[in-house]
Amino acid sequence: MLTKYVENALATINSTVLAFQKAVPFSYVSQFAGIQAIIEQVEDAGKVHIIDLQVRLGTQYTMLIQALAAGSECPVEHLKITAVATSCREAIEATGRRLVSFAESFSLPLSFSIVMLDDILDLHGNVFELDDEEAVAVYSEYFFMMMIGSPDRLESLMGVIRNLNPRVFVITEVEANHNAPVFVNRFTEALFYYGAFFDAFEDCLKDDEANRMVLESIYFSKGIKNIVSAEGEERTIRHVKINVWREFFARFGMVEVELSMSSLYQANLLLKNFACGNSCTLDVDGKALIVGWKGTPTNSLSAWIFE
Repeated sequence: MLTKYVENALATINSTVLAFQKAVPFSYVSQFAGIQAIIEQVEDAGKVHIIDLQVRLGTQYTMLIQALAAGSECPVEHLKITAVATSCREAIEATGRRLVSFAESFSLPLSFSIVMLDDILDLHGNVFELDDEEAVAVYSEYFFMMMIGSPDRLESLMGVIRNLNPRVFVITEVEANHNAPVFVNRFTEALFYYGAFFDAFEDCLKDDEANRMVLESIYFSKGIKNIVSAEGEERTIRHVKINVWREFFARFGMVEVELSMSSLYQANLLLKNFACGNSCTLDVDGKALIVGWKGTPTNSLSAWIFE
């Protein structure tokens, strides 16, 4: 039975996610580096179109809006964000309204639209309102991992993205191997991975009992149970590391783009804004940024282009 803290926090679930992002550095650091990678690839464009495969609160786009509005050499005439979704339309619409209002405060024209689907297999390139003058970028945050158990959906989605030929494809994924067929391997990997998060909650959310309980009891308990106890099709939560994604993306002619030194330097500076930022570790694996907690990897950020 849920405690009153969990019940109250669940009533405003987005506030819990926001509290996590504000207190624990993982999200902001990877979002900042990802947005910086997009900016560097579209900096000469007058019109920018971001296709987001699973927009949530959209905090990364407040960073993008501020950066584009501050650009003086080649100011952006129009920013378009298209959110692809299979659920939660009302929440996404609320995110869109917040972003449009935020962009207006910077006098940056922004249009926000939603492509609502019953199944990702229904996604086709012609659903996007593309302009030949637009610089297209695709942003994916923890979306591909949900389709690891559905290779047909992964293949279909990659075909659509390849046909879009975006200037850059930015991807954030969990940096852990929770897809091993052997239980012991999954258990050990999950122990270290989720242990890092629980340690981060202890350090960063020690004065926020309500949101901490929701994160531990709702968000993370579901993942832990599914990874270590479910088998076959019932195991819907699967994660793989960046080296596995590299092999997969190579099949579609994708080439990894190196993150700029400026981006990595500023990401390190960003950690200083967090009370527990010293415990967050940033490493480079090939051309990808690996974010971690006290040395344990938690997520990867990589940028790609199509040959």
